[in-house]
Amino acid sequence: MVAWIAKVAWIAKGSRRNSEQIKEGLALSLLALLQIAISGLFLYDSQSLVAQSGNPLIIRTDAIMQALVRPLGVLFIVSFPLFWLALLRGKLVPRWLFDAVGIWYCLRLLMEFVLLNALLFTPAVSPRLLVGQIIVFIPCFVLTWGWIMWRIDFVNRASPQQVVSLPDEMEPITSFDYYHTSVISIVNKGSSKFQGVTRTGRFYVLIHSLMLLDLLGLIIARVYGLVQKMT
Repeated sequence: MVAWIAKVAWIAKGSRRNSEQIKEGLALSLLALLQIAISGLFLYDSQSLVAQSGNPLIIRTDAIMQALVRPLGVLFIVSFPLFWLALLRGKLVPRWLFDAVGIWYCLRLLMEFVLLNALLFTPAVSPRLLVGQIIVFIPCFVLTWGWIMWRIDFVNRASPQQVVSLPDEMEPITSFDYYHTSVISIVNKGSSKFQGVTRTGRFYVLIHSLMLLDLLGLIIARVYGLVQKMT
């Protein structure tokens, strides 16, 4: 009887973990689709600006993305069907695979963020590029930071809000609340709604806050540039 109860509990635990992995897989899959949009819209249209800029930082960042980021991104995208096949069959995917994909998209976000800032010093010639930056990059930013905060605070923790707290969310805290807080941080005039509990948490919140302020400036600059192109 005890063995049967233990087996049922193990199955139930595995089912919950599989459900959590499916939710994380959905977030990472959506992030992959957005990155495809960036590659097809933002990076493609920015090639003329890269060539015209003469800025070593822009040229070097774009060269790295062309040679390394895009090919590996294609590899991740091609592997997604196998990834989902395992999840939908009830299999548990190793944690390190999720982390590898998540860290990869964090690095992509950082490189795209550097490129976005560097392109401010290049005359904008494409309204499509300006709209693409605003529409596509912001959801990538929201999803990536939602995943980061969820990963450091929720995964393998006895209870959430041990590293960062979500004061505007209601108990019980789920993965959705981290993405929701990331969205609220964007619409809250560039002020992070996460609060650091530990030193690690405060460090991540500091980086998030600085990037939010920078992103707010980028949005204002791109909207102004778009208005100029339309007038």
